[in-house]
Amino acid sequence: MDSVNRSSKPVMFTGSTVKVLMSGRQSGGQFCMLEFQSPPGRSTPMHSHDREEETIHLLTGVLEVTLGSETVLLNPGDTLLIPRHVAHRLCAQGEGSARYIVVCTPAGFDEFVEACASADSESAQTSVPSAADIARLRDQAPRFGITLLPSA
Repeated sequence: MDSVNRSSKPVMFTGSTVKVLMSGRQSGGQFCMLEFQSPPGRSTPMHSHDREEETIHLLTGVLEVTLGSETVLLNPGDTLLIPRHVAHRLCAQGEGSARYIVVCTPAGFDEFVEACASADSESAQTSVPSAADIARLRDQAPRFGITLLPSA
């Protein structure tokens, strides 16, 4: 097991740049750690994870997290645990990008990101998710125990 990650390249994942800091392969499946950079207004769809807990640590910007019917604003330095099976949505707020670390336990979400990454990941610039991005999410989500919920 190679426990030092020195060469992770960012990929485009539904409008955000994502860098895998520690993969499940490197942690023996125990966890994965990813760094997200999301432009203002970029939002995940409302969804839940059947297989992993998700811990979010905000580095810069503002991140609005919807947990069921509750909304929490994260500011730099804030950390939030989202238990499995809890419906949630993340949305970057404010003027600048939100940069945050996501740790999923156990690992697996890193493989979902890899499976859904845009074919044009070379540019790695934040953008609005395309129809193809959303189609990849819908196609791959069930395979990874992720449920995409209808918009409210």
